[in-house]
Amino acid sequence: MNKEAIYNFIKKINTAENEKQIADFTNQGLIEVTNAIACWIGLANLETNKIEINRLKGTEAYKKNKILTEEVKKIRQTMSDFYNNVEINELYDYMTFLSKDCRILKPVIYRNNTLGYIGLVSDDNEFYKNNIDTVNILIEYINSRLEIISLEIEKEKNNRTRMEFLASVSHEFKTPLNSIIGFADLLTENLKGTKEEKYINNIYQSSLFLMGLIQNVLDFSRSEYKPLELRLEKCKPKKIINDIIWSFDEMRKEKNLTFNYTLSDVTITADPLRFKQLVYNLISNAIKFSKENGVISIVSYINTNNEFIFEIKDSGDGISKKDLCKIFTFFTQVNRSQLKRQQGSGVGLAVCKTIAKAHGGDIYVKSSLHYGSTFWFCIPQ
Repeated sequence: MNKEAIYNFIKKINTAENEKQIADFTNQGLIEVTNAIACWIGLANLETNKIEINRLKGTEAYKKNKILTEEVKKIRQTMSDFYNNVEINELYDYMTFLSKDCRILKPVIYRNNTLGYIGLVSDDNEFYKNNIDTVNILIEYINSRLEIISLEIEKEKNNRTRMEFLASVSHEFKTPLNSIIGFADLLTENLKGTKEEKYINNIYQSSLFLMGLIQNVLDFSRSEYKPLELRLEKCKPKKIINDIIWSFDEMRKEKNLTFNYTLSDVTITADPLRFKQLVYNLISNAIKFSKENGVISIVSYINTNNEFIFEIKDSGDGISKKDLCKIFTFFTQVNRSQLKRQQGSGVGLAVCKTIAKAHGGDIYVKSSLHYGSTFWFCIPQ
């Protein structure tokens, strides 16, 4: 038994990225392991139920042996015909009948489906007896790798379908929401100073929040399917942060919150839209989880490592130590047993993490339950 050849075969199979690589590695590897003079593999597409990958590798001894080449040609054609036209049990019976003496034929199994078959031939009549146990073991590695590859293909296909669905739903949601936001903004101007002003402002703010939530869910899905795309440009973070703070003015007044902030007037390179989303989520969370009459402090600056730092500190509910490792995971909500006052969607902070990482930076937190939280992120310049 060639142990080095077996090791190299397993190593290559475990690094194969697609079915074509599996086929190529199998043919070369099994010839080296068993000293067969030819190896062939047929892999089917489960959707079309037809053999779509058909590979054969033969040595010089195989090419010179006209009897064996004709026999293998006939077997391959028969296997292909069998696969497309007969019951799977008949296919097994045929492979069992042929597997003896100088031939080995084995099915490739995936999720109890026959995904194809592998054939080996030699000019040694002791070939089957000497190699069948080793081949059976190595085919299990092939089956396992094919299952992993198939699951990845399914995942990609499902992600694409999900993205198409979410894009459609997003459009359907955003169209009426944009109208609500626009008319609410107009009504706010017309109803200033009246008792109805606070009601229409609540509609306006709630619509903005819902729009942001829809965008967060879309960003989550995109980040799983492909890396978040950035449009980097020079921008002034001080103005962006000031505008966001102002947009929360009514919510701040409702809870009688005090904002203390010191913002350096610097220019940074970032995606302005994503940067705004990042800061918006953090300020929104600070307001949402702050108690009435609380204080929120914000600072921003460029540190000695040439990183832009944004830090926000609140005096709100805080987060328990055991939950700190979970908060940047999508759809994870913490403090449910301790705090009933406010709950989030479990998306905002995970999106913040995705945005910060896409910029080459990261986001951090320190917090204690009931004693407030401090979040900060860095973006290398």
